Amino acid sequence: MPRTLWRVGGAQRQGRREVQADAFSVGGDRATGRLAVAVTDGIGDTGAASEVAELTADTAATTALASMPEFGCLAARSKLVASGIRADASIVTTLFDPAHSRIRFAWAGLCRAYALTTDGELQRVTYDHSLGEHIRRHTRQRAPLPLYDRRVTRTVARHEFVTTSLPVHGTTAVLLCTDGISRIAKHRTLVAALQCDDPYEGAELLAAASAEGPDNATAIVLRRRTR
Repeated sequence: MPRTLWRVGGAQRQGRREVQADAFSVGGDRATGRLAVAVTDGIGDTGAASEVAELTADTAATTALASMPEFGCLAARSKLVASGIRADASIVTTLFDPAHSRIRFAWAGLCRAYALTTDGELQRVTYDHSLGEHIRRHTRQRAPLPLYDRRVTRTVARHEFVTTSLPVHGTTAVLLCTDGISRIAKHRTLVAALQCDDPYEGAELLAAASAEGPDNATAIVLRRRTR
C-alpha cells in the first residue's frame, strides 16, 4: 500500500507591526513519517507576545508529534503558565500520520486551517474563536463585525481547545495561517497557493500578498505526495 507523506513550506512577513509576534514550528519523525505543525499568533505588538508565540509553537509541535494536536496545545498552555510571561496567543496545531486515515487539528483563537480537496474545492477547517464569530454562529448576522471580530474568546491560556479532523485521501493540501493572512487573502489566492506544486511557493504567495497589511502574516502550506 502506498505511503502518504507531506511536503511543507512556510513564509512570514512582519507587516506594519513593530514586532514579529507570529511563530511556527515543524516537527517530523523519519522512521514513522509523522509530521506535526503548530502556528501561533502572539496577542499584542510586544516582545512578550513574540516570546510567547515562539515558546508555545515549539512546545505544541514537539508534543503533538509524540501524541496528538490537543495534547500539544495543552502542553503549550502548561509551558506558558510555567514561564510566567504575561502574554497570550492564538494557536492551531495539526498532525499527519501515515498510520491514520485522518488529519487531526486542534486550535484556539484566530489562527486558521484550510484544506484543498481532491476535487479542487477550498474548505475552511476551523472557525474563529471571536465574539464576532460567536454572534454570527448564533444569530442571522452574516456580515463582518469589526468591533467584535478581534475580540478573542479562546486562547492558549484560556478555555478549552477545539478539535476536528479531515480524511487524508480526500485532501490534497493544507494551509495553517495567522489572521494576518486570512483577513487579507482572497479566496482565489488561497486556492492558488494550495495548488502550487512547491509548498514554499504557495506559502510565499500568501505572505507576499499580505506583506503590506496591518498585522504579522504567517502561512504554512503542506502538499500531499504518495510513494
